[in-house]
Amino acid sequence: MRIWGISDTHLAEHKTDSMAYYGPIWVKHRVKIIENWHATVKTVDTVLIGGDTTWAYEMKRALIDINMLDSLPGKQKFLVKGNHDVWWKSLDEVSRSMPRTMTALSGTAHKAQGHVFCGTMGWLSPVDPSFDNLDMNFFRKEMTLLEKALKAAVELKPEKGLHLLLHFPPFTTNGQETPFFDLISNYPVTTCSFGHFHFKTEWDSLPQGKIGETEYRLISTDYLEHKPYLIWED
Repeated sequence: MRIWGISDTHLAEHKTDSMAYYGPIWVKHRVKIIENWHATVKTVDTVLIGGDTTWAYEMKRALIDINMLDSLPGKQKFLVKGNHDVWWKSLDEVSRSMPRTMTALSGTAHKAQGHVFCGTMGWLSPVDPSFDNLDMNFFRKEMTLLEKALKAAVELKPEKGLHLLLHFPPFTTNGQETPFFDLISNYPVTTCSFGHFHFKTEWDSLPQGKIGETEYRLISTDYLEHKPYLIWED
């Protein structure tokens, strides 16, 4: 099995330059994602999509982008909600609407070919410089969902690997470990992939690579220059 990751695709239906305002790396980013996906991902592979998938405001519009991702190579694709995915109202609605290759994760886990995939959105933590008191309810909810996802993953007995997908990193914007990181460290997580960070200062301070038994990896599409990242290969 090969497992790829990409996050923060910020698609906008068929609009080629929906993100060009944010800098040269975003010019024609939709086209680049599609081309690089075809060049790397095979039909038998698995892809993790780490949230902020589309700018759509409702499920009907979001499905235009989701169906496009479904049509790209990959036997199975797992996705989590990002903070800009306002079309994602509930896990039940999203799960009912997902096309053939797509599985939504939110405090849940799925097993495939000896690997277990679990995930949730995550959030800013109280130790983050950007944290506001209004973030507390989201933080508590996502901590609960993360523990639920990890417990469900362990119960599925992963023989080959336990792969966690988040939108928010388990690190602060200046690279500190958060309570999400502490919780992850209590479980046998093989890989933890996440997005959300888009600034070079965040990229430079972010811990990546193997910490303990877990491989941590940023998969924001702009960081990857719109090329899916190979997270795992059997």
